[in-house]
Amino acid sequence: MADWSQLPRDLLHLIAKRLKTRIDLLRLRSICSSWRSSIALTPKQHRHTPIPTTDDSKSTLSLDLSEHTVYLIESQQEGSPPKRWLVKVFEDQHGRMHLLDPLSSSKVVGFDNLLLDLREFKVFELCQEHVLHRTATYGVHEPWRSRPVVEVVKVALMCVGPENNDFALVTPHRDGGGGGLAFFNSRIQQWITIGSHPATSSCIAVTHFEGKFYAVDTKGRTISIDQFLDSKVVTNLGSDAYMKYLVEAGGELLVVEAYLPFPNAEGLIGSESHRGLCFDYFEVSKLNKEGDKWVKVNSLGDWVLFWGIYSSFSVLASELPGCKGNCIVVTQPRWKEFNLDGHDTYVVELESGRSGLLGNYPDFSKLLFPGGMGTSST
Repeated sequence: MADWSQLPRDLLHLIAKRLKTRIDLLRLRSICSSWRSSIALTPKQHRHTPIPTTDDSKSTLSLDLSEHTVYLIESQQEGSPPKRWLVKVFEDQHGRMHLLDPLSSSKVVGFDNLLLDLREFKVFELCQEHVLHRTATYGVHEPWRSRPVVEVVKVALMCVGPENNDFALVTPHRDGGGGGLAFFNSRIQQWITIGSHPATSSCIAVTHFEGKFYAVDTKGRTISIDQFLDSKVVTNLGSDAYMKYLVEAGGELLVVEAYLPFPNAEGLIGSESHRGLCFDYFEVSKLNKEGDKWVKVNSLGDWVLFWGIYSSFSVLASELPGCKGNCIVVTQPRWKEFNLDGHDTYVVELESGRSGLLGNYPDFSKLLFPGGMGTSST
Protein backbone atom coordinates (compact mmCIF):
# COMPACT_ATOMS: atom_id res chain seq x y z
CA MET A 1 0.00 0.00 0.00
CA ALA A 2 1.33 3.43 -0.94
CA ASP A 3 2.45 5.78 1.81
CA TRP A 4 0.58 8.98 0.97
CA SER A 5 2.57 10.96 3.52
CA GLN A 6 5.59 10.62 1.22
CA LEU A 7 3.89 12.23 -1.79
CA PRO A 8 6.42 14.48 -3.62
CA ARG A 9 6.29 18.10 -2.52
CA ASP A 10 5.98 19.48 -6.07
CA LEU A 11 2.92 17.26 -6.64
CA LEU A 12 1.38 18.51 -3.38
CA HIS A 13 1.90 22.09 -4.55
CA LEU A 14 0.12 21.34 -7.84
CA ILE A 15 -2.84 19.87 -5.93
CA ALA A 16 -2.96 22.86 -3.57
CA LYS A 17 -3.05 25.33 -6.49
CA ARG A 18 -6.17 23.65 -7.88
CA LEU A 19 -8.14 24.07 -4.66
CA LYS A 20 -10.63 26.94 -4.87
CA THR A 21 -11.38 27.61 -1.21
CA ARG A 22 -9.31 28.21 1.90
CA ILE A 23 -11.17 25.50 3.83
CA ASP A 24 -10.19 22.89 1.18
CA LEU A 25 -6.55 23.91 1.64
CA LEU A 26 -6.91 23.52 5.40
CA ARG A 27 -8.43 20.07 4.92
CA LEU A 28 -5.54 19.06 2.67
CA ARG A 29 -2.99 20.25 5.27
CA SER A 30 -4.80 18.32 8.02
CA ILE A 31 -4.13 14.92 6.38
CA CYS A 32 -0.75 14.47 8.06
CA SER A 33 2.16 16.42 9.55
CA SER A 34 4.36 16.05 6.45
CA TRP A 35 1.67 17.54 4.21
CA ARG A 36 1.10 20.34 6.69
CA SER A 37 4.79 21.25 6.67
CA SER A 38 4.98 21.05 2.86
CA ILE A 39 1.96 23.22 2.03
CA ALA A 40 2.13 26.86 3.03
CA LEU A 41 -1.03 28.59 4.27
CA THR A 42 -1.07 32.18 3.13
CA PRO A 43 -2.43 34.69 5.65
CA LYS A 44 -6.13 35.39 5.25
CA GLN A 45 -6.81 38.78 3.72
CA HIS A 46 -8.83 41.10 5.91
CA ARG A 47 -10.14 43.71 3.53
CA HIS A 48 -10.95 47.16 4.85
CA THR A 49 -12.19 49.69 2.32
CA PRO A 50 -11.78 53.38 3.08
CA ILE A 51 -14.22 56.00 1.90
CA PRO A 52 -13.31 59.69 1.47
CA THR A 53 -14.47 62.00 4.21
CA THR A 54 -17.88 63.40 3.38
CA ASP A 55 -18.26 67.03 2.42
CA ASP A 56 -20.79 67.43 5.23
CA SER A 57 -18.83 69.29 7.90
CA LYS A 58 -21.19 67.99 10.57
CA SER A 59 -20.24 64.34 10.14
CA THR A 60 -17.51 61.94 9.06
CA LEU A 61 -17.89 58.58 7.35
CA SER A 62 -15.97 55.32 7.55
CA LEU A 63 -16.57 51.94 5.97
CA ASP A 64 -15.43 48.52 7.13
CA LEU A 65 -15.84 45.46 4.91
CA SER A 66 -16.49 42.12 6.63
CA GLU A 67 -16.43 38.65 5.11
CA HIS A 68 -18.59 35.81 6.46
CA THR A 69 -18.48 32.25 5.14
CA VAL A 70 -21.34 29.73 5.14
CA TYR A 71 -20.33 26.09 5.60
CA LEU A 72 -22.05 22.72 5.58
CA ILE A 73 -20.41 20.70 8.36
CA GLU A 74 -20.70 16.94 8.85
CA SER A 75 -19.60 14.99 11.92
CA GLN A 76 -17.39 11.93 11.40
CA GLN A 77 -17.66 10.28 14.80
CA GLU A 78 -17.34 6.51 14.66
CA GLY A 79 -20.29 4.44 15.85
CA SER A 80 -22.92 7.12 15.26
CA PRO A 81 -24.77 8.31 12.15
CA PRO A 82 -23.36 11.51 10.63
CA LYS A 83 -24.96 14.81 11.60
CA ARG A 84 -24.94 17.94 9.47
CA TRP A 85 -25.22 21.63 10.29
CA LEU A 86 -25.32 24.88 8.35
CA VAL A 87 -23.15 27.50 10.01
CA LYS A 88 -21.83 30.95 9.24
CA VAL A 89 -18.35 31.86 10.45
CA PHE A 90 -16.61 35.21 10.81
CA GLU A 91 -12.84 35.38 11.34
CA ASP A 92 -11.71 38.61 12.97
CA GLN A 93 -8.40 40.42 12.46
CA HIS A 94 -6.83 38.42 15.27
CA GLY A 95 -7.68 35.06 13.71
CA ARG A 96 -10.48 34.27 16.16
CA MET A 97 -13.46 32.41 14.69
CA HIS A 98 -16.96 33.58 15.62
CA LEU A 99 -20.12 31.60 14.94
CA LEU A 100 -23.07 33.50 13.43
CA ASP A 101 -26.64 32.51 12.75
CA PRO A 102 -26.57 31.39 9.08
CA LEU A 103 -29.63 33.48 8.18
CA SER A 104 -29.85 36.46 10.55
CA SER A 105 -26.04 36.82 10.99
CA SER A 106 -26.54 37.51 14.70
CA LYS A 107 -23.75 36.22 16.93
CA VAL A 108 -24.30 32.78 18.50
CA VAL A 109 -23.66 32.97 22.24
CA GLY A 110 -21.13 30.47 23.61
CA PHE A 111 -18.99 30.22 20.48
CA ASP A 112 -16.72 33.25 20.90
CA ASN A 113 -13.66 31.40 19.58
CA LEU A 114 -14.80 28.40 17.58
CA LEU A 115 -12.43 25.47 17.14
CA LEU A 116 -13.12 22.63 14.71
CA ASP A 117 -10.98 19.51 14.43
CA LEU A 118 -10.95 18.74 10.70
CA ARG A 119 -10.17 15.11 11.54
CA GLU A 120 -13.63 14.82 13.13
CA PHE A 121 -15.64 17.02 10.76
CA LYS A 122 -16.06 17.31 7.03
CA VAL A 123 -16.40 20.96 6.06
CA PHE A 124 -17.82 22.19 2.73
CA GLU A 125 -17.87 25.87 1.81
CA LEU A 126 -21.22 26.97 0.34
CA CYS A 127 -20.85 30.70 -0.15
CA GLN A 128 -19.30 33.91 1.13
CA GLU A 129 -21.24 36.90 2.40
CA HIS A 130 -19.87 40.44 2.41
CA VAL A 131 -21.30 43.35 4.36
CA LEU A 132 -20.27 46.96 4.83
CA HIS A 133 -20.45 48.56 8.24
CA ARG A 134 -21.13 52.21 7.47
CA THR A 135 -20.36 54.40 10.46
CA ALA A 136 -21.38 58.06 10.42
CA THR A 137 -20.24 60.20 13.33
CA TYR A 138 -22.21 63.38 13.83
CA GLY A 139 -21.23 66.44 15.84
CA VAL A 140 -17.51 65.93 15.24
CA HIS A 141 -16.80 69.60 16.05
CA GLU A 142 -18.74 69.32 19.30
CA PRO A 143 -17.36 66.23 21.07
CA TRP A 144 -20.01 66.31 23.78
CA ARG A 145 -22.63 65.82 21.04
CA SER A 146 -20.65 63.30 19.00
CA ARG A 147 -22.55 60.07 18.35
CA PRO A 148 -21.69 57.25 15.92
CA VAL A 149 -24.51 55.75 13.85
CA VAL A 150 -23.76 52.35 12.31
CA GLU A 151 -25.62 50.95 9.29
CA VAL A 152 -24.94 47.47 7.89
CA VAL A 153 -25.56 46.91 4.17
CA LYS A 154 -25.07 43.95 1.85
CA VAL A 155 -22.53 44.12 -0.96
CA ALA A 156 -21.70 41.87 -3.91
CA LEU A 157 -17.95 41.26 -4.20
CA MET A 158 -15.73 39.44 -6.66
CA CYS A 159 -11.98 39.03 -6.90
CA VAL A 160 -10.24 40.66 -9.87
CA GLY A 161 -6.71 41.09 -11.18
CA PRO A 162 -4.11 38.62 -12.50
CA GLU A 163 -3.77 36.81 -9.15
CA ASN A 164 -7.24 37.67 -7.81
CA ASN A 165 -5.52 39.79 -5.16
CA ASP A 166 -7.77 42.79 -5.83
CA PHE A 167 -11.52 43.01 -5.59
CA ALA A 168 -14.46 44.98 -6.90
CA LEU A 169 -17.82 45.40 -5.20
CA VAL A 170 -21.21 47.00 -5.70
CA THR A 171 -23.82 47.96 -3.13
CA PRO A 172 -27.13 49.86 -3.18
CA HIS A 173 -26.45 53.53 -2.54
CA ARG A 174 -28.67 56.23 -1.10
CA ASP A 175 -27.57 59.85 -0.98
CA GLY A 176 -29.63 62.97 -0.46
CA GLY A 177 -32.90 61.20 -1.21
CA GLY A 178 -31.63 59.77 -4.49
CA GLY A 179 -30.32 56.32 -5.19
CA GLY A 180 -28.05 54.22 -7.33
CA LEU A 181 -25.33 51.62 -7.18
CA ALA A 182 -22.01 52.39 -5.55
CA PHE A 183 -19.04 50.65 -7.22
CA PHE A 184 -15.63 50.26 -5.59
CA ASN A 185 -12.38 48.87 -7.04
CA SER A 186 -9.60 48.14 -4.53
CA ARG A 187 -6.96 48.64 -7.20
CA ILE A 188 -7.79 52.31 -7.74
CA GLN A 189 -9.26 52.92 -4.26
CA GLN A 190 -12.16 54.92 -5.66
CA TRP A 191 -15.95 54.88 -5.31
CA ILE A 192 -18.11 55.47 -8.39
CA THR A 193 -21.89 55.96 -8.36
CA ILE A 194 -23.73 54.19 -11.18
CA GLY A 195 -27.15 55.63 -12.00
CA SER A 196 -27.69 55.48 -15.76
CA HIS A 197 -30.34 52.75 -15.67
CA PRO A 198 -33.62 52.62 -13.68
CA ALA A 199 -32.57 49.32 -12.09
CA THR A 200 -29.69 51.09 -10.38
CA SER A 201 -31.80 53.92 -8.95
CA SER A 202 -34.17 51.70 -6.93
CA CYS A 203 -32.02 48.59 -6.51
CA ILE A 204 -33.04 46.15 -3.75
CA ALA A 205 -30.80 43.14 -4.49
CA VAL A 206 -27.26 42.64 -5.80
CA THR A 207 -25.10 39.60 -6.41
CA HIS A 208 -22.22 38.39 -8.57
CA PHE A 209 -22.49 35.51 -11.02
CA GLU A 210 -19.99 34.22 -13.60
CA GLY A 211 -17.76 37.28 -13.50
CA LYS A 212 -20.51 39.92 -13.50
CA PHE A 213 -22.56 41.87 -10.99
CA TYR A 214 -26.35 41.72 -11.20
CA ALA A 215 -28.77 44.25 -9.72
CA VAL A 216 -32.57 44.05 -9.62
CA ASP A 217 -34.98 46.80 -8.56
CA THR A 218 -38.46 46.91 -7.03
CA LYS A 219 -40.15 46.47 -10.44
CA GLY A 220 -37.95 43.61 -11.60
CA ARG A 221 -35.75 45.70 -13.88
CA THR A 222 -32.36 43.99 -14.00
CA ILE A 223 -28.92 45.02 -15.16
CA SER A 224 -25.58 43.21 -15.35
CA ILE A 225 -22.30 45.08 -14.86
CA ASP A 226 -18.74 43.83 -15.27
CA GLN A 227 -15.66 45.06 -13.44
CA PHE A 228 -15.04 47.63 -16.19
CA LEU A 229 -18.55 49.07 -15.71
CA ASP A 230 -19.82 47.79 -19.07
CA SER A 231 -23.53 47.07 -18.56
CA LYS A 232 -26.22 44.91 -20.16
CA VAL A 233 -29.98 45.14 -19.61
CA VAL A 234 -31.92 41.97 -18.75
CA THR A 235 -35.58 41.70 -19.78
CA ASN A 236 -37.86 43.41 -17.24
CA LEU A 237 -39.81 41.05 -14.96
CA GLY A 238 -42.61 43.64 -14.78
CA SER A 239 -43.41 42.52 -11.25
CA ASP A 240 -44.83 44.35 -8.25
CA ALA A 241 -43.56 41.76 -5.75
CA TYR A 242 -42.66 43.41 -2.46
CA MET A 243 -39.27 41.70 -2.10
CA LYS A 244 -36.81 40.11 -4.50
CA TYR A 245 -33.53 38.34 -3.98
CA LEU A 246 -30.91 36.75 -6.19
CA VAL A 247 -29.38 33.33 -5.54
CA GLU A 248 -27.30 30.77 -7.45
CA ALA A 249 -28.45 27.16 -7.57
CA GLY A 250 -26.94 24.40 -9.65
CA GLY A 251 -24.89 26.81 -11.76
CA GLU A 252 -27.91 29.00 -12.61
CA LEU A 253 -28.85 32.46 -11.36
CA LEU A 254 -32.34 32.65 -9.87
CA VAL A 255 -34.49 35.59 -8.84
CA VAL A 256 -37.07 34.87 -6.12
CA GLU A 257 -40.02 37.22 -5.73
CA ALA A 258 -42.07 37.41 -2.53
CA TYR A 259 -45.64 38.74 -2.73
CA LEU A 260 -47.64 40.30 0.10
CA PRO A 261 -51.23 39.11 0.73
CA PHE A 262 -52.71 42.56 0.02
CA PRO A 263 -51.48 46.08 -0.89
CA ASN A 264 -49.70 48.11 1.78
CA ALA A 265 -49.21 45.04 3.97
CA GLU A 266 -45.50 45.72 4.46
CA GLY A 267 -46.24 47.37 7.81
CA LEU A 268 -47.32 44.00 9.19
CA ILE A 269 -43.97 42.28 8.61
CA GLY A 270 -42.78 41.08 12.00
CA SER A 271 -45.12 43.44 13.84
CA GLU A 272 -46.65 42.65 17.23
CA SER A 273 -50.13 42.71 15.70
CA HIS A 274 -49.28 40.08 13.10
CA ARG A 275 -47.14 37.09 14.01
CA GLY A 276 -46.37 34.80 11.10
CA LEU A 277 -44.89 34.80 7.63
CA CYS A 278 -46.17 37.94 5.91
CA PHE A 279 -45.53 36.75 2.36
CA ASP A 280 -48.49 35.16 0.58
CA TYR A 281 -46.62 33.30 -2.15
CA PHE A 282 -43.29 33.14 -4.03
CA GLU A 283 -42.32 33.00 -7.68
CA VAL A 284 -38.96 31.87 -9.07
CA SER A 285 -37.31 32.70 -12.41
CA LYS A 286 -33.92 31.79 -13.84
CA LEU A 287 -31.57 33.70 -16.12
CA ASN A 288 -31.35 32.19 -19.60
CA LYS A 289 -28.04 31.08 -21.09
CA GLU A 290 -27.73 34.31 -23.10
CA GLY A 291 -27.99 36.31 -19.88
CA ASP A 292 -30.68 38.66 -21.19
CA LYS A 293 -34.01 37.17 -20.11
CA TRP A 294 -35.73 35.76 -17.00
CA VAL A 295 -37.60 32.45 -17.50
CA LYS A 296 -40.23 31.22 -15.01
CA VAL A 297 -39.34 28.11 -12.99
CA ASN A 298 -42.17 25.78 -11.91
CA SER A 299 -40.16 23.75 -9.42
CA LEU A 300 -36.80 23.88 -7.67
CA GLY A 301 -36.51 20.10 -7.85
CA ASP A 302 -34.17 18.87 -5.12
CA TRP A 303 -32.89 22.35 -4.28
CA VAL A 304 -33.56 24.21 -1.05
CA LEU A 305 -33.08 28.00 -1.09
CA PHE A 306 -32.05 29.88 2.05
CA TRP A 307 -32.93 33.58 2.20
CA GLY A 308 -31.08 35.45 4.92
CA ILE A 309 -30.80 39.07 5.94
CA TYR A 310 -27.53 39.76 4.08
CA SER A 311 -27.08 36.75 1.80
CA SER A 312 -28.82 33.83 0.14
CA PHE A 313 -27.55 30.39 -0.82
CA SER A 314 -28.77 26.99 -1.99
CA VAL A 315 -28.21 23.38 -0.95
CA LEU A 316 -29.42 20.10 -2.40
CA ALA A 317 -31.97 18.46 -0.09
CA SER A 318 -30.17 15.15 -0.62
CA GLU A 319 -27.26 16.71 1.31
CA LEU A 320 -29.52 17.63 4.24
CA PRO A 321 -30.71 14.60 6.27
CA GLY A 322 -34.50 14.41 6.47
CA CYS A 323 -35.13 17.65 4.55
CA LYS A 324 -37.23 17.87 1.38
CA GLY A 325 -36.48 19.82 -1.78
CA ASN A 326 -38.47 22.53 -3.57
CA CYS A 327 -38.53 24.60 -0.38
CA ILE A 328 -37.46 28.07 0.67
CA VAL A 329 -36.18 28.81 4.18
CA VAL A 330 -36.67 32.51 4.89
CA THR A 331 -36.02 34.70 7.90
CA GLN A 332 -37.80 37.96 8.72
CA PRO A 333 -37.33 40.54 11.50
CA ARG A 334 -39.49 40.52 14.61
CA TRP A 335 -40.40 43.87 16.14
CA LYS A 336 -41.53 44.89 19.61
CA GLU A 337 -42.51 48.47 20.39
CA PHE A 338 -40.73 49.64 17.21
CA ASN A 339 -37.45 47.97 18.26
CA LEU A 340 -35.87 44.91 16.65
CA ASP A 341 -36.64 41.93 18.90
CA GLY A 342 -34.90 39.18 16.93
CA HIS A 343 -35.77 37.18 13.84
CA ASP A 344 -38.24 34.41 12.96
CA THR A 345 -37.41 31.71 10.43
CA TYR A 346 -40.02 29.95 8.27
CA VAL A 347 -40.01 27.01 5.88
CA VAL A 348 -42.08 27.44 2.70
CA GLU A 349 -43.09 24.38 0.64
CA LEU A 350 -43.47 25.70 -2.90
CA GLU A 351 -45.44 22.74 -4.28
CA SER A 352 -48.22 22.84 -1.68
CA GLY A 353 -47.91 26.48 -0.68
CA ARG A 354 -47.78 25.49 3.00
CA SER A 355 -45.44 27.29 5.38
CA GLY A 356 -44.64 27.23 9.07
CA LEU A 357 -42.15 28.25 11.71
CA LEU A 358 -38.78 26.51 11.65
CA GLY A 359 -39.67 24.65 14.87
CA ASN A 360 -42.46 22.84 13.02
CA TYR A 361 -39.85 21.29 10.72
CA PRO A 362 -37.52 19.32 13.07
CA ASP A 363 -34.99 18.29 10.42
CA PHE A 364 -34.54 21.86 9.18
CA SER A 365 -34.43 23.07 12.78
CA LYS A 366 -31.62 20.66 13.73
CA LEU A 367 -29.72 21.72 10.64
CA LEU A 368 -29.65 25.39 11.71
CA PHE A 369 -28.97 24.80 15.40
CA PRO A 370 -25.24 24.36 16.19
CA GLY A 371 -25.66 22.40 19.45
CA GLY A 372 -22.91 19.81 19.91
CA MET A 373 -21.13 20.94 16.73
CA GLY A 374 -17.80 22.09 18.08
CA THR A 375 -15.92 23.62 20.98
CA SER A 376 -15.31 27.12 22.16
CA SER A 377 -11.98 28.26 23.45
CA THR A 378 -10.98 31.45 25.21
